[in-house]
Amino acid sequence: MKEPMPSPPWNFHNPVKVHFGAGCRKVLATGLSRHKLLVVTTARGRAQFTADPHLGMLESDITWSDRVNSNPGLTDIQAEIDRLSGQAFDAVLAFGGGSAMDAAKTMTAALTPGLACRDLATLISDPGRHLTKPLLPIYAVSTTSGTGAEVTPFATIWDHQNRKKLSLASPRLFPVTAIVDPELTHGLPRAATLSTSLDAMNQAFESVWNRNRTPLTTLMAARAIKLAFVAIPRLAVDLDDHDGRTFIAEASLLAGLCISQTRTAICHSMSYPLTAHFGIAHGLACAATMSAVAHEVLTAKPAGLAEVAALNGLTNAISLVQQLDSVLQTTDLRRFLATELPKRDAVIALLADMYTPGRSENFILQIDHDLLTRIIERDLE
Repeated sequence: MKEPMPSPPWNFHNPVKVHFGAGCRKVLATGLSRHKLLVVTTARGRAQFTADPHLGMLESDITWSDRVNSNPGLTDIQAEIDRLSGQAFDAVLAFGGGSAMDAAKTMTAALTPGLACRDLATLISDPGRHLTKPLLPIYAVSTTSGTGAEVTPFATIWDHQNRKKLSLASPRLFPVTAIVDPELTHGLPRAATLSTSLDAMNQAFESVWNRNRTPLTTLMAARAIKLAFVAIPRLAVDLDDHDGRTFIAEASLLAGLCISQTRTAICHSMSYPLTAHFGIAHGLACAATMSAVAHEVLTAKPAGLAEVAALNGLTNAISLVQQLDSVLQTTDLRRFLATELPKRDAVIALLADMYTPGRSENFILQIDHDLLTRIIERDLE
């Protein structure tokens, strides 16, 4: 048996209490009983919440913010903050996918009593200056399996007017409790299922080809990848595969725990202009460059991939990347991108926007024009 290499110094901090498993949402009935709640969700999410046999019976005083859209915009969230300013809440409950979680986190940052700043753009520009005390407790209940936002201290908001992705990041944005109940994902449509599942798998890999990778994130990423490799082909064939939904829900949770430590890397950095300019769903935009990035890492710095391969009983890093390519082929990704993306030159023209601060510098390889061009030419041709 080959001896392991000594690890460089590393740390881990994630204060979220996690409940995982079918039916675990029942804990909210006692935990939030008789609270004054702000519930942040979509119109579809509100209907799902109120129809749910457990959540619909929650004995709380609920104020609804149910206008969240995919990729929530700066002006829309600011309008909700302005509408709700002055109201008192005991807690915020985020119910939905990444967009609902992001909206809930940013609204909590602006609506917590005792914090003077209510302007979201100002908060995003300098959260350390304005988020100076604990926020209202956030209870994050996921209804998709993708972003892992229920266990991260980050929120993504979009400046749609300028086609820019903005990020609010602060340790104070960690939810106090995450509820990951796979039953809440049953019935999710095919497009949303595959996009969010690819996002979960991508985030696990992003934490591996990452300068901030640690032994603990590698262990979690390896299991997340193993679960995603099983779940995605199964869900591509049968959306009612409940075991597949449980597998991908756990993969998403573990990947979220990984990126809460490492942050994401190059695939996310390159994805934002694809979403901003061409409307590509986040998970698909992240997965679009995944195979090419994996092959670049395999050639230049395969150690992390090799470690994940070994943890999953695979022969080597090559086997891991081959399996990744095989899983990607079971989805509609290639056909979708060929249909929805413009010609190569239009994507190449966005290269400068693909260097996203807080993301690109986490990648283990040096990012330059030639690398980004190779990735685009391989996966986005």
